[in-house]
Amino acid sequence: MDRRFYFYANPYQPQSVDAARALLRGLTARGARVFSDPWLADLGIGEKCAPESIPEGTEAMAVFGGDGTLLRAAQYAVRRGLPMLGVHTGTVGFLMPGSPGDAERLAGLLTESRYAVMECPLLQIRYEGGEYLALNDLAFTRGEHPGVMEIRVTADGEEIFTAHGDGVVVSTPLGCTGYGLSAGGPIVRPDAPCLMITPLCARELLLRPVILPLSARIVLLAHGQARRRLQLAVDGQTLLPVTDEARVEITLSDVRAKLIQPREHRFFDTLRRKQVDWNFIENRQEKQE
Repeated sequence: MDRRFYFYANPYQPQSVDAARALLRGLTARGARVFSDPWLADLGIGEKCAPESIPEGTEAMAVFGGDGTLLRAAQYAVRRGLPMLGVHTGTVGFLMPGSPGDAERLAGLLTESRYAVMECPLLQIRYEGGEYLALNDLAFTRGEHPGVMEIRVTADGEEIFTAHGDGVVVSTPLGCTGYGLSAGGPIVRPDAPCLMITPLCARELLLRPVILPLSARIVLLAHGQARRRLQLAVDGQTLLPVTDEARVEITLSDVRAKLIQPREHRFFDTLRRKQVDWNFIENRQEKQE
């Protein structure tokens, strides 16, 4: 039976095409069959296949772009139980262990199964009859409104705090290096069994990030108005406007996302390296301005 892989990429990152084409050559040279997002297939990269229709027998999904691309791809990979290999062609890429110039090694890694799979918890979010999954975080914020929002946070029926400010972020362990980190939240290893709640610019000076067990049932309560729309952002991808009283329930999902990591991967080594990269990008942008 042939080895099957699926490619998903960010069309707005030019390096994505070159990286996908290089990995395609490496995989096909090893006898693998590659299916791709239709826009990639139109460029001659793999066989055309919508991400909603990934064929049976597909072993893994290669994702080309930045962290946002991987978060978008996760909704398709999770449904099929596919592990994802991130190839970084974006700006931050904390979740992406592969690099564009590493195609030969990555092809061998995939076809010979020389990798570890990290299983990551997902938030299950319920709001107004809809259900959503978040790999990184849920941000409940004031959106475009300039005023302060009031948000009440409870866990397992106990009030944690009521904050007046820009909102709160609820993060998974994997998502600790995302929005929550920028807001002053803690850094935790992705295998730590916990959730984090981080207030955003709260005027209550003693409010600090809170760490809860994965089993916690979190409820966020806030009020929007027709002239004051609040916003829910699921992984920074799905935006839900709030124009009335909002009750958001957050629990641990029964399913897990799977991320492919080289066996030599170390979380804090990656964190230190990415911090150097981020500082370099910021300094370069400042010089250009």
